[in-house]
Amino acid sequence: MRKVLVVGAGGVLGREIVSLLRARGREVVAAHRTPRARLEDELRALGASVLRLDLADTDQLALALEQVEGAIFTPILTVSAAAAKRLRGDQRGVFFSSNNAAIDAHAEIYARLRAAEGAVRADAPHAAILRPTMIYGYPGDGNLAKLMGAMRRWPFVPLPGKGEALQQPVYYRDLAAIAVDALLEDGAAGRARPVAGPKPVSQRVLYEAAAEAAGVKLRTVGAPLRLGAAMLGAAERMGLRLPVSAAQLRRAAVDKTPQGAETLLGRTSLEEGLKALACALDGGAEGA
Repeated sequence: MRKVLVVGAGGVLGREIVSLLRARGREVVAAHRTPRARLEDELRALGASVLRLDLADTDQLALALEQVEGAIFTPILTVSAAAAKRLRGDQRGVFFSSNNAAIDAHAEIYARLRAAEGAVRADAPHAAILRPTMIYGYPGDGNLAKLMGAMRRWPFVPLPGKGEALQQPVYYRDLAAIAVDALLEDGAAGRARPVAGPKPVSQRVLYEAAAEAAGVKLRTVGAPLRLGAAMLGAAERMGLRLPVSAAQLRRAAVDKTPQGAETLLGRTSLEEGLKALACALDGGAEGA
């Protein structure tokens, strides 16, 4: 495969995918939606050609796909699934879903993801669907970056339930590398596979590791799941922004380990990934 379209190249994951593809000698069309001169300069510096693309513009998407042999769509599947109709029968594609789609049978967002997965399988059975667990490793990741920030600002952070539920976060650079492999190698085509970090840890161990990387002493307060979710929901309706959402708390007692066969594992240990995240939060190289 010589030339690849990366949709969502304006995001951290997309830029990492562009960089990895260029390192492997591929021509890259880096597509993003919102005009940003600095971003476009960064993408060109990586050796990519830049395209402003809105997935809702199906004609522009079809034209972009005519120029490449494969595509990686970093926007979540509920946004990108319709693009599968535009892939040719010989054209590989990679899409992103969520491991939670196999865990939470009731939340509307994951029901929509499952429906989107079904649409991709119908429209592009040769495409790969990746179901990552918790993605972390860069400022603004919404997961461990948010938790570490809360640990530095708040005297206590809520620890859901007993802290026994298992997590298996995946470092964003590992996820990018796995996505590139899924596109370039034959084995992943036409399959939906979970993606996770090297090993599972309990919620409490995860908090302890995050606190150590953040350079703070861990102080937690128990968060009863049912009552806590109700209180957080009320706070959210009032417009308050808290480090843990009501939906996250409701899922806190459930293991978040990868669901399904043939899990793809990242190489970066939790400790290494959190150390890099702390460096980025402190103003160092992003996720270095």
